[in-house]
Amino acid sequence: MADEELISKKQLLRIAQISYGTLYRWKRMGLIPESWFIHKATETGQATYFPRTKVLARIDRIKDLKGELTAEQMQELFSANVESFKIPLKDFTELNLVSKLSLTAFTSVYPGKELLDFNDVFGMYVVDHLMKLSGIYLEDAKQVIKLLCKYLSIEASKDYQLLLLRKMGVPMTVLVRGEDEILLEDNTEIIACANLVEFEEALKDQLIA
Repeated sequence: MADEELISKKQLLRIAQISYGTLYRWKRMGLIPESWFIHKATETGQATYFPRTKVLARIDRIKDLKGELTAEQMQELFSANVESFKIPLKDFTELNLVSKLSLTAFTSVYPGKELLDFNDVFGMYVVDHLMKLSGIYLEDAKQVIKLLCKYLSIEASKDYQLLLLRKMGVPMTVLVRGEDEILLEDNTEIIACANLVEFEEALKDQLIA
């Protein structure tokens, strides 16, 4: 953080157009990390500074979400342990993090699920990117969601590569540990691939940016 451009508290309050009380209320709620409050000695005593880019982006994100999520949901969202995050399907839909087609794939597999956890959101996030990057179809997307949600409900580790294969027109979804070598039968092609660890970090960044 020493290499990052800093902004003073006075500048932050002016640029972000928030009050002193709001800033410290968000700190108490855990929406702005305490580690971002950097105390430095000055000629007149001590002043508080912040990593400029991070804190301004976080404040913009908080403002965007205030009308969509409750204070408790925002606390879960910005906490270090996003795996405990819970959000109603309706509220998640309003965040526009994934496409309508990805939501359709999820609700087709889990038609009665109204409260999403992190892994539900993660499954849709992975599928959404596979659909955009690899052009996979709705039935392929549903298969990926089924496998991901089933696996992640049993084991938390995401140290896997997700592969969507197709042989003779039939799709198959597999999880391969880490960077293990993959040997495929003839006439089998890899349609899409996703490193789950990388996707998890990208989703966390997306949620709390």
